[in-house]
Amino acid sequence: MLNALCMEMMRYYSGDPGRIQHFVKVHAFAKLIGELEHIGAETMEILEAAAYVHDIGIKPAEEKFGSCAGPLQE
Repeated sequence: MLNALCMEMMRYYSGDPGRIQHFVKVHAFAKLIGELEHIGAETMEILEAAAYVHDIGIKPAEEKFGSCAGPLQE
């Protein structure tokens, strides 16, 4: 599931390598922290999925408001 989510996010942000690199890096750090904290498998899956999609509101905010300010992403 996580690999499919990653690929879908890459399609979502196609043409924007900076955003792709950002969520991949966030995922790597989140996974590392989760492993070092010895969190359970279910929690780890949630953590990794959240890391991939944590900025998903940027694109619609930019399209709708012309800005990616935090409150507009919600």
